[in-house]
Amino acid sequence: MEILLKDIDKTNWTKCIFLTTDPDNNHYLVEEFVASNAVSIAQSKIEKGWITKAIYNEDVMVGFAMYGYSADNGFFEICRLMIDHKFQRQGFGRKALSLITKEMSKNKDCSEIYISFDSKNHSAKKLYEEFGFENTGKILDDELLYCLRI
Repeated sequence: MEILLKDIDKTNWTKCIFLTTDPDNNHYLVEEFVASNAVSIAQSKIEKGWITKAIYNEDVMVGFAMYGYSADNGFFEICRLMIDHKFQRQGFGRKALSLITKEMSKNKDCSEIYISFDSKNHSAKKLYEEFGFENTGKILDDELLYCLRI
């Protein structure tokens, strides 16, 4: 298993927007715990500072990430991290999280990385806490806000 972060371009954007966390393979603008990849890609074109990447297991796209500096919030943030329902619980999210945080930490101004998630998303909570993110005790857009100090 080799997890890679690849740019989203004209060769893979349609595959990316049809990834979904929905076990019935339905597609929504806002899924149970995350905005759709289509919404995220559109947001990244309107708001400055966001980086979007497709998450691959070798040559198979398994997920999507959006991260960067949130001008609205004034901090570095992993705004979106999703693994398609067909590939969940296989370690892809953990490996992608490791790659993303390493990429973000290359920025000399990045000493903390924030991530927020729905309090009902117990899998995300477990993953982020095991990875070293700590609860800030704050709420961002009705989600728990966690922080990883680099």
